[in-house]
Amino acid sequence: MKAEMGVNSEQTASEQTASDQFEELDFSALEDARGRKNANGKRGERSDGAANNRPGRLAVPLCMVLGVLVAFAVVIAWFPKGSAAWNYPLHEIDAPAHYYFIRKILSQGIGAATHLWPNDAFYPPMFHLLAAGLIKLAALFGVTVNVYTALNIVWIMGAGLIWPAGMQLLASYWTCRPRRNLKRQANAADAGRDREAVQEPSMMRCVAFPCIMAFAVPLLAIASSCYPFQSLATGPLLAYGLATAILPFWIYATLRFFDAIANRNSTPKYHWWHSDITRWLIITLLVGILCLVAHPRIVFTWLLFIAPFLLLRMPWKLILGAFLAVLVAGVAFFFYMVTHYKSTRYFNPADWFHTYTPSRSVPDALRIFVTDQLPGATGVFAGVLVVAAFIVTLLVAIAPQTVRAKPLKGSHLRADHAHTAYRQLRKDAISIAAMVLLFGLVLVCSASLTGWFPNIVAAVWYRTEVRPLTMIPLALVTLIVFAASAVNELSTRRADGIIALVLVAALAIVPQFTNTTRAQVADTVYANMQLTDEQPGEQLTQTKYEILEDVAHVVGDKASVVSDPLNGSMYGTSIFGTNMLFPIYNPAAEKNGAIFGAVERAFDSGDSHALLGTVCPIETDAPEYFLSMGDQAPSLQMFTFKEQYDPFHREDLIDKYVKDGTLKKVRDYSNRGAYAKGWALYRFECGK
Repeated sequence: MKAEMGVNSEQTASEQTASDQFEELDFSALEDARGRKNANGKRGERSDGAANNRPGRLAVPLCMVLGVLVAFAVVIAWFPKGSAAWNYPLHEIDAPAHYYFIRKILSQGIGAATHLWPNDAFYPPMFHLLAAGLIKLAALFGVTVNVYTALNIVWIMGAGLIWPAGMQLLASYWTCRPRRNLKRQANAADAGRDREAVQEPSMMRCVAFPCIMAFAVPLLAIASSCYPFQSLATGPLLAYGLATAILPFWIYATLRFFDAIANRNSTPKYHWWHSDITRWLIITLLVGILCLVAHPRIVFTWLLFIAPFLLLRMPWKLILGAFLAVLVAGVAFFFYMVTHYKSTRYFNPADWFHTYTPSRSVPDALRIFVTDQLPGATGVFAGVLVVAAFIVTLLVAIAPQTVRAKPLKGSHLRADHAHTAYRQLRKDAISIAAMVLLFGLVLVCSASLTGWFPNIVAAVWYRTEVRPLTMIPLALVTLIVFAASAVNELSTRRADGIIALVLVAALAIVPQFTNTTRAQVADTVYANMQLTDEQPGEQLTQTKYEILEDVAHVVGDKASVVSDPLNGSMYGTSIFGTNMLFPIYNPAAEKNGAIFGAVERAFDSGDSHALLGTVCPIETDAPEYFLSMGDQAPSLQMFTFKEQYDPFHREDLIDKYVKDGTLKKVRDYSNRGAYAKGWALYRFECGK
């Protein structure tokens, strides 16, 4: 009998450790029947009692699913309507590169994912692998999916499913804390260690609050235009945007890993491969690798979020180890940069990004950050709620008793558990307050300030505000969720929790109907998918589309075509698969990219022999062509090194090469309109 009781106690402890891991989703409640089946009758009675003290076992998971589905529907409803969105490329500076990467994987196989750049350098391939995989999967069923549709679908899945679900899971770390506490008490009583520990569950704290938050958080995550919607309108930020969508999962896993380390002395001892630390370490590493494959630079946002938690939660030895690891990684990154990208400015931060100009004032940057870029009265409401949430967070960090209506020992907390719970809550409050301030600092530095300090702070986010803007919802949603959860957990007045829920729900729902900024982003995106000649000098127009189509018909897919990519010729590869020498606006001269600079210099030299000697070897079994298609598009002028393509616009050189037989005109497009003067397709006479 004693042996049997010992086995049951060990089994119960094991079940407690396992079931605590995903209590936020509460799917472990579905295994109650199996637990009763494996235990003896007396223990089965206790299991029933424990189960009854965890109300709403399925309510939270169902609300989670419903919340994500509603957010997904909102993203689909936002996405630009019309056939142009599914049949033409997006006209933005980075868009041709993403279409090119997808085509490269389709033509060269999955091995191309390691060298997507035109110079065979690495570019994060996850987004493009998913798009190419979707095309191949559809082909197995006889369905043809073009690269534009594949790109759109992958973006919608990331923005409408992965991102809301990730933020929901991260939010559950705080919204479901009372459920975790109740679960631990129930398991302790079930094991016979503390049968008096189980308190009467609060329907408000353990069911209503986590359920409503599970529904509201996905909507709150997509309420702003900063992310995910802006990621389709600026760049587009496809690879980085996908990494941002996955990031909340990584943060959640890291926080659970920190919990496992902090609780290592209070949990049952098992073999190391069965321990919580090992389990969450593996999950953290796997999700982290997934994020890094999506885009390696997302690690800096992860570090910015996690660093305060690391400093406040971990033993000093682990903090020191983490600091040394970051230091080693930073040194390695520095040496990588200085060996791959030559510059004399590395040791003079004030001269970094010397062409940078601020995009907005400091007050405007702060307004964007505090209001989550919500317009009008909705933005004012959001700003007030964010400030209130920050104040609540500071109160929890400094004086948590001010948040409570009664002394420390509330009816929903055991006396021996209260101190530990409050200590972790205060550490979380300090960490979140610090994280929000750090995120705000990065945005202000990237958008409004110049000099050595903002150059250093914003360097890893490419110095501009585009990527820091995507970080705003992550910071603010976390802040609001934590503040509401702290009020729900600390205050013994039910009205406080209800007020917090109403405010969060209002901020999640109202912007879905009033966010005109988000609607304007949708209009801008769709305008950049349509073909017109209203602005004939832009990067892709109806006329340029027809010219590129004709060029593809003339040269085929083997011949190489030289042209300035900034006049829109780079879309020849994106749309028709033409072998453009410059398929993106910045093919880069490093690694295998020497040919790009060599062709530019040879064309500019005026030496026919040097030009043919440089161009003709590009393709050994196909001719080479030159396409003149107008000036650089106004919307592509932000490229810092656009002057490198100036030789391709020198009419005196083109006329000279035509006269001496270096170039032969094979198509004349000057009859397309007054703006098309000098537009033509030439063939390099390599055989002369």
